[in-house]
Amino acid sequence: MGSNAGYSQHLQIGYLDGRRFRKLILAGVRSVSREREELDRINVFPVPDGDTGTNLTLTLRSIADAVRPMKSRSLAEVAGVAAEASVLGARGNSGMLFSYLLLGFAQSVGEKLRAGSSEVAEAFSVAASRLHEALENPVEGTIVSVVRDMADAGIAGGKAGDGDLVPWLRDLQEAAERSLRRTRELLPALKEAGVVDAGAKGIVVFFEGVLGLIEGRVETGALQESEPDFRPPSLYLARESGAGADEGRYCTQVVIRGELPETPIIRKALTGFGTSTIIIRSGSVAKVHIHSDDPQEIIAILARFGSIESEHIEDTLLAGTASHHTAVLTDSASDLPREWVERHGVHVIPMQVVVGEDVYRDGIDLQPDELLALMEDAGSRQPKTSQPTPAAFTTAAQGAIDHGAKELLGIFVSSALSGTCTSGAKVLQQFDGVPVEVIDSRSASLGVGLLVIRAIELLEQGYDLTALATELRRVRDQSNVFFTVDTMEHLFRSGRISRTKALLGGMLGVKPILSLTPDGRVVPIGRARGREAVVEAVLDLLDERLKDARQIRFGVAHFGAEAVAEKIAEMLRTRYAPKELLVGPASASLGVHTGPGTWALAYQIED
Repeated sequence: MGSNAGYSQHLQIGYLDGRRFRKLILAGVRSVSREREELDRINVFPVPDGDTGTNLTLTLRSIADAVRPMKSRSLAEVAGVAAEASVLGARGNSGMLFSYLLLGFAQSVGEKLRAGSSEVAEAFSVAASRLHEALENPVEGTIVSVVRDMADAGIAGGKAGDGDLVPWLRDLQEAAERSLRRTRELLPALKEAGVVDAGAKGIVVFFEGVLGLIEGRVETGALQESEPDFRPPSLYLARESGAGADEGRYCTQVVIRGELPETPIIRKALTGFGTSTIIIRSGSVAKVHIHSDDPQEIIAILARFGSIESEHIEDTLLAGTASHHTAVLTDSASDLPREWVERHGVHVIPMQVVVGEDVYRDGIDLQPDELLALMEDAGSRQPKTSQPTPAAFTTAAQGAIDHGAKELLGIFVSSALSGTCTSGAKVLQQFDGVPVEVIDSRSASLGVGLLVIRAIELLEQGYDLTALATELRRVRDQSNVFFTVDTMEHLFRSGRISRTKALLGGMLGVKPILSLTPDGRVVPIGRARGREAVVEAVLDLLDERLKDARQIRFGVAHFGAEAVAEKIAEMLRTRYAPKELLVGPASASLGVHTGPGTWALAYQIED
């Protein structure tokens, strides 16, 4: 199993003993640890606190630290040590559920020194069923459903009965990947955010590591090395998010020890005091995870059953925000989803929408659907946009400083399209003693938004302000946006084309394909006849721009074109397997100037 055999070679593993199991665990831990930041980023359920990757990684590292020095060939012994370490070290929903799965596997293995392929498959199946039964209200579209689908596929494939674990593991991994993709459809919160379930992806990544070791893509020597330390996301600017509002505020985790009653008795005592309750047991030790508004009451209840060994309480309203004392400010032209913005503590300064004598704040006083209805009403005055007021910039920046920010980073819509960037820079630089960097995105819509997402990611990696700004400008210069319109009328009103071209294009069904110059100006780069043709034409252009790219994010924004946007998003997922993909409604900044039926495709290359 430690050779460098390639995937194409016929590999066989007829049994699992302690040494092999230890290596597989270490390979899975290594894989998850390397995806920690991405798992944190896509965490939106049950609470969008941006810590799934961190919690799962810390749980798995506890297990790795326990089994790494072991030399035992006994599967039962290694599995037992791993299970106990997981119970004591489990953190968060994801860590608790993984711990329960491992504990179920260890119990199913029993006292075996080694297990054949069919016995391993059976133990995993039992562990999966126990995981589902352990939860009071198991939710489809999470770790639970992915693990169940894996177990079902393993049994249905029947390959473990052939005396070889490798085909069985590949069946499991393929089933996990299929099930992971479905999580987006099963949970509305995931679909809205355009992500898969973070905990479920953690399971997939773990098994990717396992297969990577078996197929020779991971050197066994690397497994002996401890993973580098990292700084868990710190508590920074508080956020108030609608997502997860039905969950208790405090993520409470308590370890109790003693002659404990049966798990259902403990669960019943906690009924009504919180949500997302998970209880895992190993001998005389139990670990309880619950989201509660009164963690002290939870501790008091659990103290009736045994001695409190440890407790960990985290305020989810303060978790998951930017991990550096750098406040990130952007404008509403960035088209970022509100839940993401609130979760990461980003300050969005609204553009102004002017309708006759009335002035509205984009995304606050006037939502995209309201603006769309207004523009589609022939009797209404057509809106215009204006940059935020200096007072809006001042209020946002001062609020960030009052909450502890020591530095300010502004990322704004292209200065060639709006005076927002210039105005924002002028205001931010007036705060004496506060380091400031302002990035002209030279982009629009989610082209701005993706740059903000990268900024938060780099802050969480520990970038200082100067290095951060340098990297963002590098990424900006190799990224862009394509967009098109359903009718050329609004382009004519904004002075982009003549009346003759607008009328001719409308009669012939010609759709322009627009993009941005290196300095952020709108420029036509092509055209196609009909809606279907323009999608294909844009994807062809995208293929050319991305031919050497590996790390890509996409954003698809639309103004009254949701069906088209969703179709494009699905095509992007299939065609490119992006690092991240956002889909959502466009702000007034795009919609007012391009009209209903507009969609924009932003791509960001991070190589």
